[in-house]
Amino acid sequence: MDVPIPCACTLDTSLHPSGLKTSLRLYGLVRIVGFSDTPASTPVEILCAASGEGKAIRAFVSRLDAELVARSMPGTGYRVVPLAQFDPTGFIQQHQGWLTVHITCGFSSQRDTLRLADGDLPSLGWFIYAQTGPWSPGRFIHWGEEVAEILLSAYRSVGMPNYNAWLNQLDGYSIQDMDNCVEIAWQALLACRPMRENHRALFNPRDECWRFSDSPIDHYYPI
Repeated sequence: MDVPIPCACTLDTSLHPSGLKTSLRLYGLVRIVGFSDTPASTPVEILCAASGEGKAIRAFVSRLDAELVARSMPGTGYRVVPLAQFDPTGFIQQHQGWLTVHITCGFSSQRDTLRLADGDLPSLGWFIYAQTGPWSPGRFIHWGEEVAEILLSAYRSVGMPNYNAWLNQLDGYSIQDMDNCVEIAWQALLACRPMRENHRALFNPRDECWRFSDSPIDHYYPI
């Protein structure tokens, strides 16, 4: 499983000219670690996963998944932000011009639970490596058709090929609507008793339950 590792960077809270804008809507978990003389830039730590000798930014395709992971880590100060508001300049500098992200989609079922023994949620996803060079305002990353096809395959594996349409709706949820959605999904998660291990789990908003893939998944898949 991935090991969360904090990485100090900045959160651009103005017009986000240097944000990590990509062809996918992505969310990350950050917590404030200091202050800045520039009000628009707040020093934060972003939740990362171990990737070889470096780190990969945890990038959630689902706002709900990100909120559930934040809820599973009470007292840590992490909150969910769109990665389009996160300035990756410091991260890329630390990795000599490389940007590595862990595209996270759903969770891995455990025996009779969706949580690990320590309470963490076992996120699933794929590592993507991109040599970006120095980051600059206005940059945009297109992940390509392969990533889109892999995500569609993940949605199909749990019987929800149109899942992305619901994820798009989540982007526009108010704070109250999102809180209600998280509460419903969290209670369903606590009550869930998977019969098989290592199967992808995604929340079904229509039935308010967790759906599982028919086949087990690989825990490491680089793109």
